[in-house]
Amino acid sequence: MRTLTRVVPVVVVVAAFAATAFAGMSANLADFGKGPAQWLMTKDELAQWKKIDNDAGARAFIDLFWARRDPSPGTPANELEDDFDARVAYADKTFAEGHTKGSMTDRGHVFITLGRPTKLERTNPEPKSTILAPTTGQPNLGDQNVESLQSYSPKQLWTYEASKTKLQLGAPSAELAFVDQYGSNEWKLERTGKTDVTALFETTNKSKIVQPGMTEAPKGAAPAVATPAAAVATSVAATVAPMLEFKTAALRAAVDDLKAGKSSYKNVYVSYGEFITPQGDYFVPVELYVPKVAGLSATQDLTFFGMVEDETGKTTAVFEEPAKLIASKNDYFFDKSIKLAPGKYKATFGLAENGKPVSMIRNDMELAALDKDAPAVSRLILSNNVYTLTQAQKPTDPYSFGGMKVVPKADHVFNTTEELWYFFEARNPGVDPASKTPKITEAVQLTGKTDAGKTVKMALPAYDADAQELKGVPGHFAVGTSIPLDTFKPGDYTLTVKVVDTISSKTYELKDSFRVQSEK
Repeated sequence: MRTLTRVVPVVVVVAAFAATAFAGMSANLADFGKGPAQWLMTKDELAQWKKIDNDAGARAFIDLFWARRDPSPGTPANELEDDFDARVAYADKTFAEGHTKGSMTDRGHVFITLGRPTKLERTNPEPKSTILAPTTGQPNLGDQNVESLQSYSPKQLWTYEASKTKLQLGAPSAELAFVDQYGSNEWKLERTGKTDVTALFETTNKSKIVQPGMTEAPKGAAPAVATPAAAVATSVAATVAPMLEFKTAALRAAVDDLKAGKSSYKNVYVSYGEFITPQGDYFVPVELYVPKVAGLSATQDLTFFGMVEDETGKTTAVFEEPAKLIASKNDYFFDKSIKLAPGKYKATFGLAENGKPVSMIRNDMELAALDKDAPAVSRLILSNNVYTLTQAQKPTDPYSFGGMKVVPKADHVFNTTEELWYFFEARNPGVDPASKTPKITEAVQLTGKTDAGKTVKMALPAYDADAQELKGVPGHFAVGTSIPLDTFKPGDYTLTVKVVDTISSKTYELKDSFRVQSEK
């Protein structure tokens, strides 16, 4: 029987856990309103955004924000969003000022909102010179254009002519002046010229809203993914290993040595799972996670290689292909989807440079059979990096969910300065006939022991989960929650999530372990 002195501290910790881990807006969503997307917001939208204080509201706002501006609803692409991404990339490259990203400077603001000027004039100690800029099409990202816009002068005058642009200027032309008052490459927009800049921004931003009466982003609207039958077939075919033998003898020898215990490698971790598309395509995403201490980088030309054997030792798949690591926070990862049947396997995966292995791992894989029409949930994924994809995803792309990328933290080590995201996909949950949405609850328990030897027990009673339907993936929903780790003491923890689909009367228990350490 526990005494009151042992119960009270746990209750206090539980209250703190509930108050800090599940309240407020996640950092990656909050960044939307702090970044260059704010340059496209109308006054009303800016006011609405400032009132949002939770993830569900933020996601709904962002989805509606882009949907209202989609010039071709019903197609996979949102051309305005693609143009916005191109302008942000160009601004970051061209207009950076010290530690400030180019897209967040005054010149970046104007370029993202209005596009390239039809004429750019700059004043120097010498007579004024004029540079003509393209008036149609996508921005030219060539070095010559970058240099012309970056050349130093005390003042730059950007002119937009209504007859040569698609902008609603309210006048034949608009002139915007930037001044580098101290010669420090900090260009500030003058707001005392003949053009009312504030009104121009507001008019331009309103003109980009092609569906002003829309109040909610369409369910299952055209996604950032291409899902026609041909695309599905192409994607699935691309995941099938075309060979059962290595092309490079040294890589086969490396696999044999690791199997025989003749070699060992550190600082590489593997994550895998099993998923199925609504069309019934079963696929297995595999990720190799490489911490910074491994000494590898995204600039290296690597080879991903591996071999998968079934329970009898028969080789069922071999991989050998070029690979580039992708940065994730301070670490790196490589991932791909492979085609395997449900069952038990021994898998060996590695990365090589110039034909020589630099990192390898051998791991058991147990893949469950999935029914595309049955209610189910995926494995629990722990991550410190969830972000929006900038390119269209294929149906079987690894760890991609309706335009969002979830990078599994395969080493399961998190810093106290980070947020831990736990995520799962719900397939075919019961849907309430009235609201047309699933009713899913989560109850969370967290246990562990700190490095100082203190036992930790936290719990959060069942609450309604925010299940977001994946765009273009009917019947599939994403459920993700973040836990700030700044109050956690270094130690080892286990997270248990009890998931209840109240309409289908299905219950699932998801569990995974992780370690928290102080930032080094």
